[in-house]
Amino acid sequence: MIDILVNIMTTAASGCIVTFFAYWLRKRDDK
Repeated sequence: MIDILVNIMTTAASGCIVTFFAYWLRKRDDK
């Protein structure tokens, strides 16, 4: 049960980081 929860949290965290990084790169390119 704990393993599944940790796995979901890790996947969600990595997904958020990738999305935020891509957004930051696009915002920086606009400048």
